[in-house]
Amino acid sequence: MGFTKKSKVDDPSPIVAAALEASGSGGGDNSNDNNNNDNDNNDDTNKSDNNSDSIPTQKFSDPSIHDEYKNYERDPFLAFIPQLSKWTCGIATNELRTVKNGILSSPSFTKNFIVGSCSYYKTNPRILYKEIVSGFTVAIMQVPESIAFSFVAGVPPLSGLQATWWMAFITGIFGGKPGMISGAAGALAVVVTQLTASDGVLSYLSVEERLDVLYMTMFVCGLFQIGFAVFRLAKLVRLIPETGMIGFMNGLAIIIFMAQLPAFQYCTEEPLFVECTVEQRQWLNFRDQPLELSLVLIQVAICMAIMQFWPKIPKVGKWIPASLVGLLVGTFIEWIIIRKLIYEPGTRVVEETAPIAGAPPKFYWPAIPQDSTTINTMLSFAIQLAAIGAVESVLTLQACNEITDTVPKISDSNQECFAQGLANLVCGLFRAMGGDAMIGQSTINIMNGARHRVSSTMSGVFMLLFTLVLSPFINLLPIATLTGVLFIVVLSTFQWKTFVILRYGRLSDSAAIVLVTVVAVFTNLAIAIAAGIILSALVHAWDSGAHVDADVIIKDMIINGERVNDVKYVNVRGAIFFSSTRNFVNMFHIGEDPDTVILDFKNALIIDHSAVAAIQGLTHRYALAGKRVIIMNVQQKCVGRMRRTHGDREKFHTQISHTVTDVENQREGEEDYDENIVGVASSASSGPKKDLQNLKMFDAGADNLEVELEALVDNTSVRDVSEHKTE
Repeated sequence: MGFTKKSKVDDPSPIVAAALEASGSGGGDNSNDNNNNDNDNNDDTNKSDNNSDSIPTQKFSDPSIHDEYKNYERDPFLAFIPQLSKWTCGIATNELRTVKNGILSSPSFTKNFIVGSCSYYKTNPRILYKEIVSGFTVAIMQVPESIAFSFVAGVPPLSGLQATWWMAFITGIFGGKPGMISGAAGALAVVVTQLTASDGVLSYLSVEERLDVLYMTMFVCGLFQIGFAVFRLAKLVRLIPETGMIGFMNGLAIIIFMAQLPAFQYCTEEPLFVECTVEQRQWLNFRDQPLELSLVLIQVAICMAIMQFWPKIPKVGKWIPASLVGLLVGTFIEWIIIRKLIYEPGTRVVEETAPIAGAPPKFYWPAIPQDSTTINTMLSFAIQLAAIGAVESVLTLQACNEITDTVPKISDSNQECFAQGLANLVCGLFRAMGGDAMIGQSTINIMNGARHRVSSTMSGVFMLLFTLVLSPFINLLPIATLTGVLFIVVLSTFQWKTFVILRYGRLSDSAAIVLVTVVAVFTNLAIAIAAGIILSALVHAWDSGAHVDADVIIKDMIINGERVNDVKYVNVRGAIFFSSTRNFVNMFHIGEDPDTVILDFKNALIIDHSAVAAIQGLTHRYALAGKRVIIMNVQQKCVGRMRRTHGDREKFHTQISHTVTDVENQREGEEDYDENIVGVASSASSGPKKDLQNLKMFDAGADNLEVELEALVDNTSVRDVSEHKTE
């Protein structure tokens, strides 16, 4: 089948059409140019005959197409450098402007905030009472957990308590969600222990040097989290799938459980248990220490039972935290019953493990070794801790929004990242282990009715008072009781629905949960989250690639005003990218397909360069076979992507410069189309249309105008009479 050059429509279709033809097409605007077009056709036909062995190409003589194409200029290759510099400078300028405005407006804002808050709470004293009581309750709950997590992290208990006070106070003021609680948390503690452990990555350093590296790591971690807020990276949390979060929580629970195993060890070679190396520590067993091991297990069981059943007691169980009751009962059993009536040495307590002395926070600049190994380790862990803390804090904020039925905002998440970073930065300068948002305490605080910043801020203030006043009592706490508290935390952290998903869920979801859990246990939580995201992304890419299909119809089409019979029309559906290109290409059989193939991408997306290369290669192979491919309805953003990355932009332009419509869309009674008769190409969106001067009624002369009108009236009357008779 031969194709001749046709006329171009005055009002081109908005549908993007592309063609790679065995011979050219183009044209003029009206019938007066037909003779010129025929001469052009003969010239093109002779050229195509003389070059029949070469790959057929298409040339456009219409200057409007070429001029339109020249309006698009691809950026120079190195243009991204000034663009990137401009983008970076714009961000820096905006942030500096924000900081400047914040500094300038802070005095008046602070004054108005204090005056407004005082006026509000003076008018609503019950709300102030509820906020203070809730903050006091949360602070009491945080005392045992902060001490327990400090042992998990391998730092002195005072470091964990001060971290909780700094985190709660600073995030309470600057955080993105009023009422959200932060403190020394297990998610960071299980990573920190790799820095402080005697057999960890810094085993070549002394205990004090390892602690200094930890504090400097938290300082740098705070800088990274502030950077997350500046660059608005909190929105990336939405990339974490639900299966990844389940594996994250499971891994966290297992790590916390494993960190409690030293409670069942003893050491006699050093005065303090924390000073003993891993080799010096020995396990309690029923053969050598049956009584001591039994007492430890009883202490753990009693504390767990109290934490499990105490909240179920009416009224009292809701006002007094179960963890506080468990600690009080455990301390009473240890010092009144065990040490005086049963076993004189008793079980190990905080004073025998790592005693604390109540003292206000003091500024301290950590002095770390300047070797490259230590610095690289510090930076690596700072990034990991920043990512873990940001993820858990943003997820906690989302959980709090769900409880309060608050519409989530990305700005709140970025503000929370900034507050967390500022708090961790300060912790590093005051010998505190750092932390992040705590889901359990935040939930309890909000469910107690706290909705303002007073509760979270006062929890930090109360924690500081407890640290200064209650240090003698904290030294008396049994380690076994603290272990019981954390065992309940383990049970509540672990996602027990995992087993339902493993049994009845999809295989890929089960694999993601198991992968994240295992990687979290054997490496760390940050790498585990990354592994979960990668696996879920690969599964999604595989599934999306398999869902590319098309409707194939053989029918007649109007292409650039010419009727073409037996056209293969392919309506592609789905996303075409690296995973789906093979399925897309396999839809076509070049040897069996007709001379003209139309690809309609109205219901498809061209995602990446793999898709562009697949389409380009397909059109090239059809051209080698002497056939043409017309591409239509490519979305505008996809056209821009193809223009930027196509190897031959001039050739690509010729592929997107045609209009196509369906023969079935032509109106009844309209001029019949023949493959050798030139018609006016129509827009697919506007339907068939003709120039006014080409209508039949304007062919009559001025003298015959009345005759034409009378004939029109007579035809209308006859039609009306026939319709009436039919009725």
